[in-house]
Amino acid sequence: SVLVFIRRHYSTHRAYYYSSVLHHQLYPPTNTMSVTIHTTIGDVKIEVFCDTAPRTAFNFLALCASGYYDGTAFHRNMKGFMIQGGDPNGTGKGGESIWGGKFNDEFHADNKHDVRGQVSMANTGINTNGSQFFITYERQPHLNNVYTVFGRVLDGWDTLDQMERLPVEGEAATKKRNKFRPIKPPLIKGVTIHANPLADSNIIYPTKDGEPLK
Repeated sequence: SVLVFIRRHYSTHRAYYYSSVLHHQLYPPTNTMSVTIHTTIGDVKIEVFCDTAPRTAFNFLALCASGYYDGTAFHRNMKGFMIQGGDPNGTGKGGESIWGGKFNDEFHADNKHDVRGQVSMANTGINTNGSQFFITYERQPHLNNVYTVFGRVLDGWDTLDQMERLPVEGEAATKKRNKFRPIKPPLIKGVTIHANPLADSNIIYPTKDGEPLK
């Protein structure tokens, strides 16, 4: 059965993704490629680029569906630059992909850091994507082809404005890495997946670098 297959071949995170597949078969979506991140200071709705960054989108949506991001903080906030989250450790040094460990960058000519509200994977170098992501406050062209853009903000601009205004620890931080940590970091309460074209089409990426299954 499908459930036996899930238990034998996939982690808990992947099992949640398959549940999402079944849900979308039973309840066809009314929107396209979008999720809403519910935070303690408001909601942010994001379009996910399943067409131009499919592997990265799969990773993000699977993590969202599994509840991986629930309770995590936006731990880094730089006014005029970006806000970063998605680390279950809350330090900026943790988090892993749906496959475990890291996966490769996924660049596309259409996906650029050209406006406020672009959503990208955070990394520590080439091909080191895990679970962390950031949302830009302004265009950042120097980040193109360095960080994988996989989405953009559709709604919740007031929440993004509030995030940008959050005071950070600054020079008073006891640890250097906490200089840009919000004094009261906003938390992700949960994520609503409005539509998942990958799940609708039964597209699964069973490995971090292999071909998708359809």
